[in-house]
Amino acid sequence: MMRLYLLLTLVLAFGAACANQPIPPPVTAGVMFPTMTAGRLIQGPLPPAAPPPASGQLSNPATAIALANVPTATPNFAACPAPNAAASLEAAVQGGAPRTSAAVSDAIGRYLSDGGNVGEIEAVLRDNWAMLEGGFVRGDLDLTGEGIPEVLVSFNAPEVGGMLLIYVCADGRYTERYQAIMGEDGGGTSPQILSAADLNFNQRPDLLFASQICGADGDNCRQLTQLTAWDAVRGRFLNLLGGGVRGDEAPTPLDVDGDRISELVVRLTNDGDSTTGPLRTGQIVYDWDGASYVRSYTQYDPPRFRIQMVHDADQAFQQGRTRDAIALYDLVINSPALENWLNDDITILPAYARYRMLLAYADMEAPELMEIHAQILQLYPDLAAAPVYAELAIRFWDALQTSNNLHSACVAVLETLSTRPEGIGLMNRYGSSSEPYRPETICPY
Repeated sequence: MMRLYLLLTLVLAFGAACANQPIPPPVTAGVMFPTMTAGRLIQGPLPPAAPPPASGQLSNPATAIALANVPTATPNFAACPAPNAAASLEAAVQGGAPRTSAAVSDAIGRYLSDGGNVGEIEAVLRDNWAMLEGGFVRGDLDLTGEGIPEVLVSFNAPEVGGMLLIYVCADGRYTERYQAIMGEDGGGTSPQILSAADLNFNQRPDLLFASQICGADGDNCRQLTQLTAWDAVRGRFLNLLGGGVRGDEAPTPLDVDGDRISELVVRLTNDGDSTTGPLRTGQIVYDWDGASYVRSYTQYDPPRFRIQMVHDADQAFQQGRTRDAIALYDLVINSPALENWLNDDITILPAYARYRMLLAYADMEAPELMEIHAQILQLYPDLAAAPVYAELAIRFWDALQTSNNLHSACVAVLETLSTRPEGIGLMNRYGSSSEPYRPETICPY
């Protein structure tokens, strides 16, 4: 009996101890992390970080100092040549101003290694060699993270155009570690720095720079942009934009998706001209993939001109998105917001859109086919005076009623086009930026 009493006492004591324990929080569904992609930031709830212990609680007071300070590179000034007032950039070149870009680069490297300074490089390039128009000479950017600023020289080289050189000092001398040629046959201006910040969030600065490239006659100017960064493992600068980005405007670094990595956003603001035809405005976004910046996506603004809506509708039709195409053709006909690129667009393009809607409804075997056919007959009673697309619609309809075959109906359309080639020519008036129309484009079956 005494043994049973002791056993019950132990059980009750154990239960009381368990009752005093905190109740664990309920288990919630785990966070679904996406597949890891280099250069991306993965977010998820983590336990709150414990505050660092007070300095009095550390066994070594120096640990508190280490916790409070972020390590930075320690400059090794012995790696650079000592300043030398007797050094001369012009003396580094035999026979006056250098005649090639290689001679310019070699002369600047030897001058810096002799103890030269940034100020004289700028003065000689500007006043004596006439190569600094729009360029610069800087010695205040540490791109390698080693604690010593590099020397950057932007100038316009003979017979080459805009150039950017980066010199790094090591082992008591300066060496050119990066060279960017931004134009051919003197067509590029001196590069300009757009950003010298850590764009891809990898704790190293990235140098974004651009030059204006124009045609031989000085027109058709575009911006050529490059991005470079120091790779400590390889010991050299790497291009992070491949062959560069060409556009009417240089890219703008923006963190579009909020992941702390800056995307490069190229604004498309050119509406076009008589040569190109209407151009789509919007933006192109380049994103970091862990190794370089690559084109991620293009986001166009809504079409401004009626012909642009036609092109969007035709593309949807070609891709099999027939209902989408019909909705876009309807906007071509009825939207008051669309502008006309050519004066007769208000007459020609709605007629083309109705013809294409007839094809789309026939493809779907939709009941709206009868309605659009009746509408065409009502709007264009005199085919001789109507736009050519009204006649194409009627020929398609008549052949379809006879054969009940889309291909046979298109054969009738192509026969009409052979006698009325303006059915193709009217759609090919919109400049070099538009895809050319062919007979099989007008009737694709």
